[in-house]
Amino acid sequence: MTRFPDPARSRAVLIGASTFSEAGGLPSIPAVSANLDGLRAALTSSTTGSLAAEYCTLLRDPAATSVIGQALAQGSEATDVLFVYYSGHGLVDERGRLYLSLSSTKPDQLRWTALPFDFLREELAASRAEIRVLILDCCFSGRAVEAMSDPDRAITGQIDIAGTYTMTSTTANATAYAPAGAKYTAFTDAFLRALRSEEYEESFKDEKYKESLTLDEIFREMDIHLLERGHPRPQRRAINSAGSLILTKSRQVDAPLNNIYPGRRFSTRRQAHEAGVHRPLHSGIGGTRKTGAESIILSGGYKDDEDHGDVIIYTGHGGLDQAGNQVRGQSLDDSGNAALVTSYLEGLPVRVIRGWQIASRYAPSKGYRYDGLYRVTSYGSKTSLDGFLIWQFRLEACEGTPLPKMKQQGDLNDMVEPKIERVTARKKLEGIDQPERVVQRIVHSNSTHRQVKEWHDNRCQVCSVRIEVPGGSYSEGAHLQALESPHNGPDTAGNVLCLCSNCHVMLDAGAIVINDDLSVIRAGEEVGTLNTHPQHTIDLECVKQHRNRWSDME
Repeated sequence: MTRFPDPARSRAVLIGASTFSEAGGLPSIPAVSANLDGLRAALTSSTTGSLAAEYCTLLRDPAATSVIGQALAQGSEATDVLFVYYSGHGLVDERGRLYLSLSSTKPDQLRWTALPFDFLREELAASRAEIRVLILDCCFSGRAVEAMSDPDRAITGQIDIAGTYTMTSTTANATAYAPAGAKYTAFTDAFLRALRSEEYEESFKDEKYKESLTLDEIFREMDIHLLERGHPRPQRRAINSAGSLILTKSRQVDAPLNNIYPGRRFSTRRQAHEAGVHRPLHSGIGGTRKTGAESIILSGGYKDDEDHGDVIIYTGHGGLDQAGNQVRGQSLDDSGNAALVTSYLEGLPVRVIRGWQIASRYAPSKGYRYDGLYRVTSYGSKTSLDGFLIWQFRLEACEGTPLPKMKQQGDLNDMVEPKIERVTARKKLEGIDQPERVVQRIVHSNSTHRQVKEWHDNRCQVCSVRIEVPGGSYSEGAHLQALESPHNGPDTAGNVLCLCSNCHVMLDAGAIVINDDLSVIRAGEEVGTLNTHPQHTIDLECVKQHRNRWSDME
């Protein structure tokens, strides 16, 4: 039977060795560091992850086995799922025993400077977790599968009782593969793709939304992906029902959520939580500053909320006492408010759920109702009816989101709003009483854009301007070679620049072009060199395509 981990009772330990001391002579593996970041983001994503970020320990270039031992000791708190991942060099001694490299490893002193796989296996056997997952991305990692299944080892029987799932990047005698210049190693890249990591969401945009994949299904997809590319094939060993575990949820923000469409009703908030429509059980805003707000609930908690069906003025979080009165000001540092700011800056859609408690003609008469996707179109601060500073967010229904049905006349009672009052309210929304707009333009963003903007800290690569707004900073992801026909550019980081609004418009209109040496030409004159980041490799073919597109029109 398939299931997700229980986040409160599950732990993850992610270990990676990418750089090594000169004394050891081992070559560095830059992709390993990215492996750790990519996997942690996938497992703990607020929209698709199934593990809690606070219970996911990341060990980057540990120098001693004691550091790993301490992390695994913390992982012993897991009673549901223990997830352990390692990426780095796999080494074998003269007796054929597998060792995992550390930053201080010396190949001629493995016993003292590397992590014996036996140590890791024993820690897994001692865990109280119902399911233990071990993922190894290193040379000779297939020896781990053999060790887990060796009938001569007493430890195997102990592991079989609780269930384990071991997946490795190679067979017992093969080396792993890290393509030169690639962001991730081949195995972890395939793993993240199969997990439906947000970074790869564009790869699945033409698919009907699939059910979330189990470990067994992930393995099969990885095997096909790696085989088609001529990379080493992965190995696995599953005990009992461990292969039925699901690590990530399908991304649902831009598609119907588990076949739940606008108008779906829920008797309680817990039902909405269990359906994944609004995951917080108490907070009105679901999401984080980094990922944006995935959902909000209108439940009558704030006096200053306004609901006009396809337009909502939503009061941010914070400052209420138990009686529902505003007793202190709100801050954009609050995680929920920060999440809504991110949704605004990135153009991300937000699910809206209405509760029966709100004094609105669009509220359900009982329970809760999912009313579709909205976008944050502006935000600003004002003094609340109780006299304190609050932040308000204007949300407008996305195209295709139906206007929710109004209550029947008999249910309205004293909430009936005459037509003239509704017209007045609409004028108010568009007049001086509307929260001040911070930025006029909505720019849609995907994970590739967000990564590029994060690398450059929202600073324009052409003019170095960083636009500061309340609660964060603003930039735009701009494609050098347009994605649509007839240009058909790749949706990759190498084809994306982090720009301010002005430079984005000039790039799209050909007023800015870039030479192969990354010198910037504006209005026919060289004005400097494109700012770059070590992890952001510009695709020069896309640079050339953009330049030729506009030179052909001269």
